[in-house]
Amino acid sequence: MIYYIKEKQIPESVQKTAGIKAREDLEAIFSSIGIRELPVPTFGIRREELGLFRKFTSHIKIAKTWESICKRLEQNDVVIIQFPIIEHTLFLLNVFRKLKSKNIKIVLFIHDLELIRRGENNTPFFMKTRINLEEKQCLQIADYIIGHNDRMNLYLNQIGISNEKLISLDIFDYIINNFEYNVEERIKLDEPIIIGGNLRKHKAGYVYNLPSKCDFNLYGVGYTENNKENIHYYGAFNPDEIPLVMKGSFGLVWDGMSPKSCEGVYGSYLKINNPHKTSLYIASGIPVLIWKEAALANFVVKKKIGIAIDSLKDIPYIIKQVSKSEYEQMIKNTIKEGERLRCGYYTKLALSKCGNLFSNLSNQ
Repeated sequence: MIYYIKEKQIPESVQKTAGIKAREDLEAIFSSIGIRELPVPTFGIRREELGLFRKFTSHIKIAKTWESICKRLEQNDVVIIQFPIIEHTLFLLNVFRKLKSKNIKIVLFIHDLELIRRGENNTPFFMKTRINLEEKQCLQIADYIIGHNDRMNLYLNQIGISNEKLISLDIFDYIINNFEYNVEERIKLDEPIIIGGNLRKHKAGYVYNLPSKCDFNLYGVGYTENNKENIHYYGAFNPDEIPLVMKGSFGLVWDGMSPKSCEGVYGSYLKINNPHKTSLYIASGIPVLIWKEAALANFVVKKKIGIAIDSLKDIPYIIKQVSKSEYEQMIKNTIKEGERLRCGYYTKLALSKCGNLFSNLSNQ
């Protein structure tokens, strides 16, 4: 049998971010092709408020819960795990080892990795040890790993993960139920640039230093200023609502503190990950402006669904160079690609590359 792990609780703080949407979409796609749900409860443990002993026992509690649930799996079963798990534990490797002892195949579907985000240099010893136990060794023991893209998988290969088990997703799918395009009303070349997602200063400082020569429509959590004439903030929306309200010309994929280039931890991470907002824009029929060094820039340019840019200050000049016919073709290409994302095309394609593990599943 083939199963996917469903962790049942998500903190309320991520309800209006991509944190819950990406996981729920994968679960919906898995279910649609006949993969069975295996629910694992989470406890909402706030470990930063606990002492050392209680932190340690919470790690044990989570691992024991996983072991208890995974006892239902039988020899030669397959289990898909969205990674990292929501409530991490130092003992997840032990859980994986017990699964492997029953010849159960493990497929990891990566969302984020501290291993990559933090890097291996200048990381405190304890944190490096924890990341090694919770991520690197778990990756090494898995049968297949579905990474975001070729760049992420190259990094994983360079730190010792076998290339034979690495599969590129290319881009995250984005499910929008009962979606109908109204492109003529929402998306026009002379409209503002759209910025969606987490707008908190520590994550997206560039939003507070946007160029003044073009307008921006902002949608997301954490925006704390609204005193510039060219910036229009529309509030935060749930992931299923935002595709229906966004209006503009292009969706911007940028990160970090600077409008000149994507810098710092979050900016550098763009070079290797698939930002979920890219999928949001495309699934909503919105062409993309993306930092030229971002991992997804090649995808955007190859599919002709947007433009790769050096700096935010270049946006007004770039927009002026786009003809009406060029923009209309981008819209058509984006609509076509958006249909794929809304039906789970890339997730299903990635699963089909996991040897013959999923060969008997329906491909709806």
